[in-house]
Amino acid sequence: MEYVNLNKCRSYKIAIAGLTKLVDQSCSEVVVINRTGADITINDSGYSDAANAFVLGDKESFTFRGVTNSDQISATGTGDIYIRTQFYSNSPSR
Repeated sequence: MEYVNLNKCRSYKIAIAGLTKLVDQSCSEVVVINRTGADITINDSGYSDAANAFVLGDKESFTFRGVTNSDQISATGTGDIYIRTQFYSNSPSR
């Protein structure tokens, strides 16, 4: 059987201003890298309040897992962030 790589990774630079939903890309995890010069907050699953926020410091990165699309995640702050969408740290095939 021919190998089919389902792990279609994509990278994006996103300018955030206030609460900004990430791009619409199918994936199971999103790596977020903060280059805004300040802390940002990350929310998922439609939450946007401080009680459910994840704080990401400037020049820090974090991998958010357990999603089915990167647009389930939003960021709050001002400046540029970089993201990488991918499937769970492996190369699923069929």
